[in-house]
Amino acid sequence: MKQTIYSIKRKNERRLKMKRSLIIITVLVLVVGYFTGCGLNPVNSDKNAIEDILTGDTSWFTPDTHYGEESTSTSAMTAFDEVYLWYRTKNPDEPITREIHIDVIGDSAFATVTGYIPGILHIFASLSNDTVIIEKNFTDVWTRSAIFKKDTVASHHRGWRLYAISGVEITTDNNTIQIDSVRVTLPATGLDTLITDVTNLVQKENVIKVRPDDLANITIYTNQGDSFAFLHSHFWRWRFYADSTTPGIYNRTWKTPHNLGHYRVGFDVLTNGTLTDDSIPYDANLWGLHYLVTAE
Repeated sequence: MKQTIYSIKRKNERRLKMKRSLIIITVLVLVVGYFTGCGLNPVNSDKNAIEDILTGDTSWFTPDTHYGEESTSTSAMTAFDEVYLWYRTKNPDEPITREIHIDVIGDSAFATVTGYIPGILHIFASLSNDTVIIEKNFTDVWTRSAIFKKDTVASHHRGWRLYAISGVEITTDNNTIQIDSVRVTLPATGLDTLITDVTNLVQKENVIKVRPDDLANITIYTNQGDSFAFLHSHFWRWRFYADSTTPGIYNRTWKTPHNLGHYRVGFDVLTNGTLTDDSIPYDANLWGLHYLVTAE
């Protein structure tokens, strides 16, 4: 009798152990499946690490300038007599949105960022001896590409680093004005470069380098001869002047920043009617580039 009771106890103990083992195995399978679905998969984790760089590195990737599409209804007002002042601001009632696409192939990755930036163009002008204030709503479409390499410290973004980057193009959905190319020459250093495609990828170490307070001669080539052309850099704006002989070409001399560091420059063209006539839709195109001011 005692032996029978002992055997029953042994069987019950074995059953309990088996149940515990099954529970532990089931929990492990569920945990592994959960975390695999949430990003422990290497490809997903690499994409997340690269996206962290794209969203966190504001100096290279954040779409924070404003050039875009006219979307408000126009009034009966016609061409302005004179424009006193114009500037762009973000539209406080609409959010900035971004789309990020990343392809990981081995230890390399290609990324594209597209930003949609709602804004307002403010114009202060004269019309029939009165000062008028016009606001045109728009949405910028902002695009930039980059290549990343996985060859650094694994604890820092899983080893990913920025390897090459394109310029940025900002445009409207139905714009007619286009930048064809931009030429930059620095007589003091002998730099002479013609940019024909702002979307070309350039190694990070090979972005344009200038010295402090250098004089640069810049020419913007466009498809329209009566447009407005501007340069934006370091919180300032400079206007280009139409070439005296060839329509669609705009020139100016520009002094590089005094302080060393990493800067952005924008070459911005707007149709004549964008700034001079309320009955003509907003129409603009901008090429943005990174450059370094260095003592070398």
